[in-house]
Amino acid sequence: MSIERFPDVIANGRRYRMPSTPTVMVCIDGSEPGYIERAIDAGLAPNFARLMRDGADLTALSAMPSFTNPNNISIITGRPPPSTDRGKLFLRSGNWH
Repeated sequence: MSIERFPDVIANGRRYRMPSTPTVMVCIDGSEPGYIERAIDAGLAPNFARLMRDGADLTALSAMPSFTNPNNISIITGRPPPSTDRGKLFLRSGNWH
């Protein structure tokens, strides 16, 4: 399976080449990597085992403030939370969901 060829993307002053195959990123929020590793070792998470074996297994450091929405915006944009203003809006809104 291949995807149509799209032009490169430039974001935050950096050029990104479009992948030659569909690409999926999974962000597991609120978990310790050791929990997932233990579940895999116990045979309880076969799909995670396959992803870690056949794909990539990367760990990221949390951006501050350590809230889901600001961190996800940073993952998507490649910018730290203060530069997106989402972290400040999130804290002021009192929306802790």
